[in-house]
Amino acid sequence: MTESEWNLRVDLAAAFHLAVKYELHEGIANHFSAMLPDGQHFLVNPFGLHFAELTASNLIVCDLQGRVTRGEGAPAASAHHIHAPIHRLVPRARVLLHTHQPHATAISMIAEGRLEWALHTSCRFHGRVAYDRDYDGVALADTVGERMAAVLGDAEVLFLGNHGVMTVAPTVAQAFDDLYFLERAAQTQLLAMSSGQPLAMLDEDLIQQVAAQTRYERFELGYIERHFAAQKRLLDQDGGLYKQ
Repeated sequence: MTESEWNLRVDLAAAFHLAVKYELHEGIANHFSAMLPDGQHFLVNPFGLHFAELTASNLIVCDLQGRVTRGEGAPAASAHHIHAPIHRLVPRARVLLHTHQPHATAISMIAEGRLEWALHTSCRFHGRVAYDRDYDGVALADTVGERMAAVLGDAEVLFLGNHGVMTVAPTVAQAFDDLYFLERAAQTQLLAMSSGQPLAMLDEDLIQQVAAQTRYERFELGYIERHFAAQKRLLDQDGGLYKQ
């Protein structure tokens, strides 16, 4: 195993444990994947292991047809039929994190639900969100992942109608950063909506300004990597099981 593969395994395993820490998971359900440097295989969690049990060494390797090539076990059927087609059809999608995290998923349950531009945190996602409003249950065929790939387009966040969300990024750190802040933005939006009062929507110029400021913070100031490194330090304080 190369050093780059091991480092990728460690980061992906950390993402599973952080999903547990922030209650973004559903036990053995949901799935995360990351393309290996060869561009022909991806890491994914084996079906049956709780997110808290996943480690760098027990992730499995699949090819772009979803067949296991290394490791023990097999991906969940829905993982096979979502991750393999998207990795195959969307080369930029090197990391895919799919969850049913509660607040973002709640937005997917609202008729015409969407992330509203009424919070500065939400503006980090402006121009980066797609909605698959026809998501049709458990993914048991590659056609589901193929449709998701088409709906995704150039977006980096995909809301799956009445189901959950997915983030798409070139790195685990970036994909988890989006997953984390998506849930925070959704939670705050739903709290404001529960007041029964109308949301104070931001005007377009301010939305664009905050989106640009956030891009600068995330990429030029290194926020993504620093945030993920800090999160991993917290996991290390709890024993660092993810690194095994």
